[in-house]
Amino acid sequence: MLTVEQINKLISENKTIKFYHDYSWVKLSKQVLREQNNECQICKGKGIYTKAVIVHHVNYLRERPDLAYSRTYIDSLGQEHRQLLAVCHNCHEKIHGRAYRARTGFVSEEKW
Repeated sequence: MLTVEQINKLISENKTIKFYHDYSWVKLSKQVLREQNNECQICKGKGIYTKAVIVHHVNYLRERPDLAYSRTYIDSLGQEHRQLLAVCHNCHEKIHGRAYRARTGFVSEEKW
């Protein structure tokens, strides 16, 4: 498992892809997908079944590296929420505000 300091270094070097390939993250994300029945939690909230293919950090990795491996987080009111959310590809793209352009492809800071 990478430390917060190691994750911060990856962030500063714009190499966060290495975090997503880290064994501990891969193992945890597979567990989260299983626990959430491989269903996109956003689509499920709308009454639609879609297969989840990625685990999303609710509090983004770049903003809260201390929550990188946390399943939950506590908000400012002391309430616990899911930090890791199983989502489909389309919902993940929408969360990150990525738009698809026919000629140029996806436009985003993230490359993964």
